[in-house]
Amino acid sequence: MSESLRPDVLQLGVAKINNLEIDVTVLERIDSTNDWSLGQCRLGRVLPFACFAESQTAGKGRRGKQWLMAARANIATSVSWPFNLSRQPLHLLPLSIALAVVKTLEAFDLQEVQIKWPNDIYVQGRKVAGILIETQRLKQKKTGNAIIRNQSENGGLSAVVIGVGLNYDMSAMPLVGDSETETAEMLFNMTDISSEIKRQSIDQVVERESVAAKLLQNIVSVCQSFQQNSPQMLAEFCASYDFCKGKTVDVLLDNQSVLRGVAQGVNERAELIVMVDGENRIFNSAEVSVQAELK
Repeated sequence: MSESLRPDVLQLGVAKINNLEIDVTVLERIDSTNDWSLGQCRLGRVLPFACFAESQTAGKGRRGKQWLMAARANIATSVSWPFNLSRQPLHLLPLSIALAVVKTLEAFDLQEVQIKWPNDIYVQGRKVAGILIETQRLKQKKTGNAIIRNQSENGGLSAVVIGVGLNYDMSAMPLVGDSETETAEMLFNMTDISSEIKRQSIDQVVERESVAAKLLQNIVSVCQSFQQNSPQMLAEFCASYDFCKGKTVDVLLDNQSVLRGVAQGVNERAELIVMVDGENRIFNSAEVSVQAELK
């Protein structure tokens, strides 16, 4: 178990690197950083702000999945940022934030970091992080002056809550299934920073707070430059970080049916292209699993 995160240290890092004053809250125990942040947005809290939780009791993933963590072991954060959705469509945001996580891991010399569409981050074929993005319509015209100086421009803004769960040390992972066997099966497909530091023989000490600080800086950087740089980030994902491309995948649709095909990459809207029975199919939302390669 590592030491508690210090909000002043996290704030200082963003001030130095991003030239932005951002309010950072570190909560000892919370159900979900996303739920807490959405509630704060409804109360009219000034944007942007960030929240970290030392322990989550009901952390959320996509499609209602839970993301649990032992106290002061992993990193759970939500960054709330104002976006004008009529001017800034968010279809490229999940992959852009995933790149922020990738750059965080690479900053500590981790290798073979990739993104599994649309919002999971893998290291050497195992999941290390996930992203959940939710929106909340702003009712009050409040936002940080560093983001929008003219308050009259605040009309039409929404708070976009960017939740990231990043595995730092899963050695004390709580029971997540009905048995220890079910938990072990889930952990077999996951990894964490501490394990990868050892597995990849990286000769440096990587503190949890250092990872949290770098992650926050990288997420803020993406938000600051998203409107201008999102096409470049999409191109970077396609060139270097697409975990699914060329692999056989199963696509679970909303009606629970499953389609199997070969992933062909993504289009300009970051929609997944899968060749199914000789025909390219396009998906903008689906659960995707990559099939193991036969050797």
